[in-house]
Amino acid sequence: MLDIPFPLPENWERLEMYARRVRTLTFDLSPTNGNSFDITTFHTIALYRPPGKEMLPNLRKFTFNARRLSQSAALSSFLVFLGSSVTELELRDIVPGAIPSFLAYVAQRAPQVQDLKIGGRRSSDIDSNALANCLRRLEKLQSLNAPSIRLTPAVWDAMAQHTRLTYASFPAPTWGHSPATMDFQPRAFAKLERLVIRESFDFLCSLFEPQNVLPKITRMVVEGGPMGQGRNEFRRLCELLARKLPNLEFVWLGCHSNAVHDEGPLQFGDFKPLLQCKNIRYFHLAHPCGVALTVGEVAQLLDAWPRIKSLALQYASYNMDARGTTHGIKWTPPTLPLSVLDVVAEKAPNVKDLSLILDATAPLSGAMSKPSQHQFECLDELTVSLSTVSQPGAVAGYLAQRSKKRFSLKFELPENLQGNARPRLGEEKNRWNQIAENLGLLYDQKERLEEEFGLRMREERARHVRELREIMDSSLSLSQDK
Repeated sequence: MLDIPFPLPENWERLEMYARRVRTLTFDLSPTNGNSFDITTFHTIALYRPPGKEMLPNLRKFTFNARRLSQSAALSSFLVFLGSSVTELELRDIVPGAIPSFLAYVAQRAPQVQDLKIGGRRSSDIDSNALANCLRRLEKLQSLNAPSIRLTPAVWDAMAQHTRLTYASFPAPTWGHSPATMDFQPRAFAKLERLVIRESFDFLCSLFEPQNVLPKITRMVVEGGPMGQGRNEFRRLCELLARKLPNLEFVWLGCHSNAVHDEGPLQFGDFKPLLQCKNIRYFHLAHPCGVALTVGEVAQLLDAWPRIKSLALQYASYNMDARGTTHGIKWTPPTLPLSVLDVVAEKAPNVKDLSLILDATAPLSGAMSKPSQHQFECLDELTVSLSTVSQPGAVAGYLAQRSKKRFSLKFELPENLQGNARPRLGEEKNRWNQIAENLGLLYDQKERLEEEFGLRMREERARHVRELREIMDSSLSLSQDK
């Protein structure tokens, strides 16, 4: 039908035969994937389609990659495929100027949408206002992902009025804007549980400062920066999160910094207020200069979070300034000794994922080379990126004795390291990879021994059963003879 310039009635009848079967539809205006459509085709469909009927009455998921298409008329021609059955909608790579008309069309044509994603270049407050108006009309919306739209008081208010929204994500930074113009008001949320924001720390403080306690929010992802005036904004944000979101279970904090050359790693005191959140099960903290804690501070952290399942204290994978320029991360030799794993195994034996910056260069003491009474019960992965080590064989033996089950050992080496740290860390990576190989061999041997022991136990049990049966048969025979 798409090759016919003016569709005839019989063409529409044939389309209707198959239209009800379509559940997912994806448009991508890219010649590289074979979907180089002529836009006039869709103009024709929009112009001549039968009135009063939805094109695809059972369509559930609609994805449209606009490839920065700026023609509003062309955009509406594609969106004519939307209907009341659509529950999942994604628009990729849209130019900011087209967002208001798109959102108005969505609210009118697809009021049942539950999952909305809008991706594109950084937009203006006009687009934020359009999103706020759209949210008020999409009464069944549950998930919102808007990396191209700025979180403003109008959007915040519209989210608060929503009765079904459980997830909201605004992952595109607007660090060039001042929070002085932002007037966020205290709001309550009926269902909002997960929030993702990538903004400056002072902006985030201006958002949470006026809020009352938000007990329903349990998952918080923040990528903030840049830290241009020391770490006061970051510490203040941690204090606000602890007070305003006391029931947090999932916390992901990523930091950027304008002064990375002059800074050192994050310290325990920088985020200590978060220890007041007693329900935390997942905690991820990353900074371009790393995170430096002592064994005692790690013990305090684990005492405060007895339910912890995933813990990451590491370097950020990259660093970005206020202009959006990416810079290298600053590495310094770690000071947290390998023995901290004994503390973690004792206080958090059920942790599944662990990422720490370790110094494993010191010789292992006699106690560390022996099996420990505390072991990880279900460790799946240990990440030691940018850690140091000097005795691969001894460290592999130590690690094998600290976990009851096989786990994955990873060392990741970022591309954007400052100074001449990369050659040395390349050598460290080789040594940790050797440890991972030795660790695998040790677990192979351990599993073989356990299998052999199990086989012997089964054989011994079977022998005892046979002997018992023989005794019983003999006793029965003697009683019958009497």
